[in-house]
Amino acid sequence: MNRLKIQNLIDLFIEASPQQWLFRTLAVATPLGAMLATSAANQQLWLVGLAIVTGLAAVSALVPDSDVALIVVIVVVWRWLAAVDSIDTPWLPVAAVCLLGYHSVTALAASIPNGGELERDTTIKWLVQTALIGAMTVGTWGLVVMFDRRDADGNIVLSLLALALVSGAALTIRSRSLT
Repeated sequence: MNRLKIQNLIDLFIEASPQQWLFRTLAVATPLGAMLATSAANQQLWLVGLAIVTGLAAVSALVPDSDVALIVVIVVVWRWLAAVDSIDTPWLPVAAVCLLGYHSVTALAASIPNGGELERDTTIKWLVQTALIGAMTVGTWGLVVMFDRRDADGNIVLSLLALALVSGAALTIRSRSLT
C-alpha cells in the first residue's frame, strides 16, 4: 500500500462526521446481526463466517459505494441457505430485516460525501421508510408461514388476495412518499 492510499484512509477517519460514524457502525452491526440470527436458527456459531462478514462489512462501511456490500449480502444469504433454509423459523425475518438495514444504511452512506451530514428531516424520512419496508417484510413472512402451516391445499384466491394486499400497501406507501 503506498503512502497516498494510507493518507486517504486516514483522511476518511479524520473527516467523517458523527452521523457518518453512526452509519458506519450500523453497516458493520447489521450484517453481524443477520449472521447471529442464522447461527441462532441452526444453533451453530460459525466463527470463520463472522470474521469474514465483519471484515467485509468494515471495508464496505469505509467505502460504501463499492461492490464489497454485495459480497457481504451474498455471504450472509449463502450461509442462511446452506445452514438453515427454513421459512418458518422466526429468525428468518430477523435476518431479513438486518440485511434490509445493512442495504439501506450503505446506500444512504454512499449518497453523502465524507464529512457531510444529512438533514434531520431526510434522516427521519429514511428511517420511517426503512421501518415500513421492514414491517412489510415481517408481515409477508407471517402470511407465508400461515399459508405453509395450513393443512388445506393451496388456494389461489387467498394467495392472490395476500399478494394484492401487500402490493397495494407498498404502492400506497410509495405514492405518499413521492408527494
